[in-house]
Amino acid sequence: MNKTITTLLAAIGIAASAPASAIIVGGVDFGALGANPINIHLETATLAQTFINGNGQNATAYGYITTLNGDSSYCADGSGNCGLFYVANFNNSQNFSSSYVEFTSATVSVFLSDTSPFNLLNHDSPTNLATILALNGGNPWVTLTGHGNLGGIADPLAVVNGGGVLTGATASGTGFGLFDVSGPGDASVISYLNANGVLDAAGNPTDIVLTSSFNNRVLNPFDQLHGFANGCQNGTAVAGAWCFQGTANLRGDTQIPEPGILALVGIGLLGLGSAARRRKA
Repeated sequence: MNKTITTLLAAIGIAASAPASAIIVGGVDFGALGANPINIHLETATLAQTFINGNGQNATAYGYITTLNGDSSYCADGSGNCGLFYVANFNNSQNFSSSYVEFTSATVSVFLSDTSPFNLLNHDSPTNLATILALNGGNPWVTLTGHGNLGGIADPLAVVNGGGVLTGATASGTGFGLFDVSGPGDASVISYLNANGVLDAAGNPTDIVLTSSFNNRVLNPFDQLHGFANGCQNGTAVAGAWCFQGTANLRGDTQIPEPGILALVGIGLLGLGSAARRRKA
């Protein structure tokens, strides 16, 4: 629910020794902008996501949150000895085509590391997934659950959708989704981010907008070396290959994008599947 600043500060327990501008929640500093959680902005990099090529499939994505409200030094103690990572699962693809796809359920699990961030390009994606999921003993910092009524052409039950373009062997895409803040996670983080600052297409409140952009031409070199990205750059990949790299943003915004640009992280296809089917034909 929406909170006044007084209620917010009492709920999250700002450390007495912290700077006056700091909003400390769950071990990270949201800075002065954190006083209004409906304007929270988390930017990510080194996003990796898997490929799908039809209906009834699932996609996986992961990444590192590089900045929080524009600040790359978001550790509560002012050091660089922490980091936020996430793993996203997008389930049950539907209305699949060469340029569009939807998912009817999704979760984004964010984990807090209490050590210096590790480089996700130093290991392959299966290793990175296992490492992220083991952070903090496997206990998420917060969990986001997909929220329907995206608007535009999306089915009302879809929580994530995406669109893309195939140019030669290059597939580029964008994505969009809505999420509710939920558990499991740190109770103070759940309370803080559950700000209802976003309205879905039906006028119902939710908490987080997630957008992304990605491409198949720059891949994790260890995914390529270890055979986890086979066919990603020539249209012969199979479902589950780690075909995409890009960026994503999570934000507690007061507006959602126009329906014409709806789409989101982890859609993992858009054009390559059709290209592969044409080659096989």
